[in-house]
Amino acid sequence: AYLVLRATEGGWAAVRDTLFRERTLALTSSSVELAVLVTVASLAVGTGFAWLVSRTDLPGRRVVQVLLGMPLALPSYVAAFGWIGWQPGLAGRTGAAVVLTTISYPYVYLPVLAALHRCDPALEDVSRSLGRGPLATFWRVTVPQVRVAATGGGLLVGLYVLSDFGAVATMRHEVLTTAIYGSYRGSFDRTPAAVLGCVLAL
Repeated sequence: AYLVLRATEGGWAAVRDTLFRERTLALTSSSVELAVLVTVASLAVGTGFAWLVSRTDLPGRRVVQVLLGMPLALPSYVAAFGWIGWQPGLAGRTGAAVVLTTISYPYVYLPVLAALHRCDPALEDVSRSLGRGPLATFWRVTVPQVRVAATGGGLLVGLYVLSDFGAVATMRHEVLTTAIYGSYRGSFDRTPAAVLGCVLAL
């Protein structure tokens, strides 16, 4: 409500001027692109880790199971500083995608792991005994059973990426959140920041 009131207090002309600028489209595209990249990567990584922990004889499986959920406790800007310290050349969209994937895949990993624990592994054994290979069994038997959990986790990842500021600012990748912050900090007229905030909320 505040964002809408603040965005429209200068009249609809000011809203249109900000909304239909080429920069607004570029920032929105950049935010959505990053969210899609990180969501797809997190779905692959989170589902893979959940399957590895629940369906293999991994040594120290219980410890690994806990450790794989630990990135949730790490703020994105701290993870970004760690990655930059290790790989100083890592920046921009690639750096932001790597950092955000490594800290947000647990949003997929944890619900998929819970779903796999509820699933009967005997169904996978039956599939294998009927001649299907491990990959075919995974796609035709395992994935349908965890699809809802993975979709919910993927949605959380996408929303987290859209709202993140720390990792993208540290990695110097301009998206809506960094533009909103810059507009609020660097201008007396905060209408553009409020308009961009409405775009982000939408």
